Amino acid sequence: MLLLEAGRVIPVSRLVEAGWDEAPPESAAHQIRKAVAELRRRIPQGFELIVTDGPGYRAVVGVDQLDLLRYQELLRQAHAAGEAGAHARAAEQLRSALELWRGPLLAGAGGQVVDAISTALEEQSLAAAERLYELTIEAGEAASIIGELRSMAGRYPLRETLRSQLMLALYHTGQQAAALEEFTQIRDLLAEELGIDPSAKLRELHAYMLRQDLSLAPPERAPARAYGASFEVPQALPYDMPDFSGRASELERIRAAVERTPTRSPTVIAIDGMGGGGKTALAVRAAHQLAQRYPDGQLFVDLRGFTPGQRPLSTFSAQGDLLAAAGIPSEEIPGVPAGRSALWQSYMRGRRMLLILDNADTSERVRTLIPTSPDSLTLVTSRPRLTDLDGVEWLSVGALPESDSHEILRHTLGAERVEREPEAAVELLRLCGGLPLAVRIAAARLSNRPRWTIQRLVDRLQDHGRRLDELSGEDRGVASALSLSYESLPKDQRTAFRLLAHHPGRYIDIDEAAALLGVGALDTEDLLERLVDVRLLDAREPGTYAFHDLVRHFARRLAQGQAAPEDGQSVERLLDHYLHTAAHACDTLFPGRPRHSGSVGERDGQEPEFEGKDVALRWLDQHRDSLLAAVDIAHGRGLLRHAARLPREVGFHSSIRSYDLDANVALETGVTASRQLADPSLLRLNLTNLAMGQWRLGRIRDAVAHLEEALELSRSMNDPRSEAECKARLGQAYNSLGELRRALQLSEEANRMARKTGFARLDGSSLSTLSQVQVRLGQFAVAAETAKEALTVFDSIGELQLSVDALSYLSRALEGMGRYEEALARVEEAVERCEHLRMPSVLPAMLACRTDILLRMGRVENARECVLHALAEAIRSTDDIHRALVHLSAARTYFALGDFTEALRQNQLAHEVSSRMELHYEKAQALDGLATTSEAMGDLEAAASNRRKADSHFFLMGVPEAVFRYARGDGSQEDRYA
Repeated sequence: MLLLEAGRVIPVSRLVEAGWDEAPPESAAHQIRKAVAELRRRIPQGFELIVTDGPGYRAVVGVDQLDLLRYQELLRQAHAAGEAGAHARAAEQLRSALELWRGPLLAGAGGQVVDAISTALEEQSLAAAERLYELTIEAGEAASIIGELRSMAGRYPLRETLRSQLMLALYHTGQQAAALEEFTQIRDLLAEELGIDPSAKLRELHAYMLRQDLSLAPPERAPARAYGASFEVPQALPYDMPDFSGRASELERIRAAVERTPTRSPTVIAIDGMGGGGKTALAVRAAHQLAQRYPDGQLFVDLRGFTPGQRPLSTFSAQGDLLAAAGIPSEEIPGVPAGRSALWQSYMRGRRMLLILDNADTSERVRTLIPTSPDSLTLVTSRPRLTDLDGVEWLSVGALPESDSHEILRHTLGAERVEREPEAAVELLRLCGGLPLAVRIAAARLSNRPRWTIQRLVDRLQDHGRRLDELSGEDRGVASALSLSYESLPKDQRTAFRLLAHHPGRYIDIDEAAALLGVGALDTEDLLERLVDVRLLDAREPGTYAFHDLVRHFARRLAQGQAAPEDGQSVERLLDHYLHTAAHACDTLFPGRPRHSGSVGERDGQEPEFEGKDVALRWLDQHRDSLLAAVDIAHGRGLLRHAARLPREVGFHSSIRSYDLDANVALETGVTASRQLADPSLLRLNLTNLAMGQWRLGRIRDAVAHLEEALELSRSMNDPRSEAECKARLGQAYNSLGELRRALQLSEEANRMARKTGFARLDGSSLSTLSQVQVRLGQFAVAAETAKEALTVFDSIGELQLSVDALSYLSRALEGMGRYEEALARVEEAVERCEHLRMPSVLPAMLACRTDILLRMGRVENARECVLHALAEAIRSTDDIHRALVHLSAARTYFALGDFTEALRQNQLAHEVSSRMELHYEKAQALDGLATTSEAMGDLEAAASNRRKADSHFFLMGVPEAVFRYARGDGSQEDRYA
C-alpha cells in the first residue's frame, strides 16, 4: 500500500481497511504499527524508507527506485508530448512505460482495497497501450504492431477498441479479408457472451472497410508553417518568454480572428482576465507568431492600469511613447492632445502594423490609441472586460491546464528535480490554481532554494493563512496583484467582495449572495457582474458565480482583517436563507413530512417556489457542500437553532443521494446543539434522522440506541406522532437485525398511531416496512395487500422516494406467490423511479430484486447482466445496508450459470457483510447459499454444517421452513401455504 501511493501519507485506518477489508479485529491498528516496525528493522535503511507522517506512514522513494513511479512519470510525459503535437516522442514514452509492465499487478487475494487499485492500474495500462497503437497506426507503422495487437485482443477479447485497432492495422497492410474476419469474430463473441451487438463505432468501421472508404487511409500530416525572419523597424515588442507554455486554444483563436478579418479592415482583439493570468505573455507570444504579417513594424506600450505604485498612463503620454518608439523625433511630436492624436493616426495610416496596448484599466484609455487605418492588428490586455469598445473580438483568459503549468515548473527547476517528486509537483500546481503568476513565483522560490524539496513548499502553501505570503516575490505577488484590483473598486463593491468571502462553498448563486449582502436580487446581480468585470469573480452558468481558489484566500484574509459588525448579520441572513430554502426544497421533495415548530429563517414572509421535485432536488444537489459547511459555521458562531435545524434537511437529502458519512457528522452536530438548547423536540428529531443515516451505513445497533432514546423523549413530551415515527424506525431496524416478530409488532403499532394522528407519510412507510416483514415470514398474500395499501397512500400524497421500497416489497410478495410476470413489472417500475431520482443507495437492492425474479423465470443471461449492474452500483455507493442482498443475488446467478466457485465467493462476501452488520436474515440466506454451493462442489461436510446453521437462524427468526425451502428450490409453491 505504501509503495502503491509512494510519497503520500497513508493513514493507519486506510492500511487497516486494506488488510482486513470490512471486518478488522480490535487490534488492527496495533498490528499495522507492529508490521511497520518489523519492516523498518528488516529492510536496509528502513527508517528512511518508511517515515511516520501525521496520521499514518509514507514511503520515501524516488522514480529511480520504484518502477511504478517511473511508469506513471513516463505516461505523464507521453500525455504532455501528445498535447504538444510531438506524437513520435509520445509513442516512444508510451512504449518505454509499457515495457515496465510485468503482467497482472498484485494478482491474488489482495482484498477489496488492493484489488480496486490493481484493477485501476490494469485499466490505465490498457488505455496506454491503446493510445500507443493509435499513434503507431497514424504514423504509418501498422505492420509493426499486428502481432502485438493480436496478442492483446486475445487476452481481452471483448475490448472493442483493441479489436478496431487490429482491424485498422490489418486493413492498412493490405489484409482486408483478415480485417473483416476480426469483425465477424467479435460480433459473434459479443452475441454469445453478452447478448449484444458491436458498438456503433465498430459497425461503422466495418461498413467503411466493406466499401473501401478513402477516409480509412492513414492521415497525412500538414507541414509545419514557417515564418520569415525579416523584420522592419520599429520592432518594439518585449522578448517572448522561452518557457511560455500552453494557451494553444487562445493562440489559435487570435490567429483565426486575424485570418477571418476582411481585407483592408483593422483587427482589434481584447484579452481580459484576472491579475497574474498571463495576459501579457499571451499577447506577446501571439504578436511574435504573427509579426511577419505586419511588415511595417510592431509597437508595445504599458498603460500601467494596474501597476503597483504607479498611476495609469494617460492617453496623451501613451501616444507620445508610441510615436517615439516608432522613430518620430521628439521635436516633431506635438505638445497638445489634438495634434498628438492626429499625428498618431496619421503615422499609422497606410501601414500594416501590430500594436500591443498592455495593462489597460478603462475603455476610454485605449479608444483613441487604436489605429483607424485598415490592415493593422491591435491586441489589448486588461483585467476588466472593456465592454465600451466597439468592433472588438473578446478573449477571456482562465486558469492554465495542469500539463501547461507542469511545463513551466520543469523548465524552471529542471526535469530531474520535478521527476524526483512527481506527486508533490502535482499538488504544488493544484495549490497555485493554474494561475501563471503563482506558478512562476513558486518555481522561482524553489529555483533560488536548491536545498528545498518541492514537498517543503507544498507544506508551506497548505497553511491557508500563509499561502498568499508564500506566493510573493521581491516585486510581485498574487496578493498585491489582487489588492490592486480590489482597491480600484468603489466602496459598495469592496464591501460586497468582503462579505461574499463568508460564503462557505465553492459556487455562489444570486439568492445566497443576496442574503449575504442584504439587498435585492437585481441589485445583487449588478454587484456580482461588476466583480466579474474586474475578474475578482468568475461567472459560471447563468446565476452562478465562483471565486478562483487564490482569490477566495485573498477575500477571506480581507474579511478577517477588516471585520465589521455587519459581518455577523450577513452570515446569519445566509444561514436563514439556507434553512428556509432547504426546508421548502425537502417539503417539495418529501410530501407529507411534518413541519416542526421553532422555525427560523423566514424572510419577509416570502417562501421559495420550486416547480416540481426535480427542481427542488437539483437545488439540494447544488448546495449540498454549502449546507454541510453551514452546520459547522452555525455551531461555531453559537447560532444553535440553525445548527440544530439544518441537519434535518441534510439528512433527508442524503436519504436519496447517499452521502451519509458526511450527513451523519452534521446530524451529530445537530444532536449536540439540541442538547445545548435543552430542546427535546429538536433532540428527538436529530436522533431519529441520525439513526436512519447510521442504518443506511449498516451501523444498526447504534441506530437502535439512538431510536430508543428518541422514543423515550417522544413519550416524555406526550407526542404521539413522534412516538409513532420512532416505533416505525425501530421496526425497520429490528427487521434488519432479523428480530421479525418484534419488527412486526412495532410496525403495526406505528401504523395504528400514524392513522390515528393523520400522519399519512408515516402511514405509508410503516405499511411498507410491515410488508417486508410479512414477506420474510412467508405471509405473501397479506404482504402484497399491505404493500399495495402503502402505494395507495404514497400516491395520494405524491411521494416517490418511499414508493420505491414499497414496489420492491410488493414484487417480492408476488414472487413468493409465483406471479413472476407481475413481480417483474413492479420491480421494473421501482428501478425506473429509482433511476429517475438517482438514488445510489437503493438502486443496488432494486436491481438485486429484479435479478432474483429473472432467475425464477429462467432468464439467466438477463439475470447475469442485471446483477453485474447491481454489483457495480453497490461498489459506487457509500451505503452498506443493501450490499449483502446484492452479493446474495450474484451468488444465485453464478450458481445458475454453473460457476460454483464464483457463487461460493459471492455467498462468502454476503456472509461477511451480514455478519458484521448483524443482518441475521441475510446471514441465514448466505449460509443456506454456502450449503447449496458446497453441496454442488462435492463438499458435503461443509454443506451439512452450513445448512444446520442456516436452518437454526431461520427457526430463531420465526421463518416457516417451507418458505426457506422454497427459496433454495427444495419445495413447491403449495408448501409455503401448508
